[in-house]
Amino acid sequence: MENVITQESPLITEKVFKESTSLWRNADVLQLTHHFHKLDPAKGQYERVYYFSMSDDDVERFNKIQEIKTFTMHMALKRGYKEKFTFFPIFEIVDIDGNKQYFGLEAYQKPRIKTLQNKEDELGSEIVPLTFKQMIHDNWEEVDMSLVDDLFTVKTKKKPMERVIFYTVTAALINPYLPNGIEKIKFYPGLDMNKFQYKDMISFTPVIGITPKEPVENMLQRAGIIEYSDNEVFIEYSKPCPPTCTGE
Repeated sequence: MENVITQESPLITEKVFKESTSLWRNADVLQLTHHFHKLDPAKGQYERVYYFSMSDDDVERFNKIQEIKTFTMHMALKRGYKEKFTFFPIFEIVDIDGNKQYFGLEAYQKPRIKTLQNKEDELGSEIVPLTFKQMIHDNWEEVDMSLVDDLFTVKTKKKPMERVIFYTVTAALINPYLPNGIEKIKFYPGLDMNKFQYKDMISFTPVIGITPKEPVENMLQRAGIIEYSDNEVFIEYSKPCPPTCTGE
């Protein structure tokens, strides 16, 4: 079974958004890794966040959007202690009419396999990823804890080290799924090892997973931008800022 860390899903206001993203911007760069881990007192060891998921209430609110103009994934933090995950992504959605909404996602840790009741309870049966998504998600799970801090920083023309603040996603990748509705929206942390060796690239690579209520014919999949599993759509294309913007 999946182990949900945060049951509450309060509405993200403009004030909460500014405070949470500010915590990320100002956090000690050498401590960033701790926000993606929590201490399990029973085991005496740290558990790494496995993925993030939008609450049912927020998915319902998301489905009321007719068309997305801009989609931005912000890095943000909650206040808390080492016994819980304090990183959480915030999706900033601006619709075609210029209305802005925020969606915070809840943290889940890796499912533990106990007595399997059926095939659907097996680890990985719910998530059936394709090659690239699985590879970078496996990299995230396996990377040494001491290296996690390096995944979020980049060398730019302005500064020797800047941390990623947000990622932009092309709205055209999401819009085809709105008319028929979406059941689940997830955020998978990933590590692209092809970028890890380069100081001018962000190697932390998020993947958005969408479970549509009904299959949708989308021509963009032919361009290799979208990949499918049996019941989930993986959107792997996003631009980190910095370095793809001037930053603030």
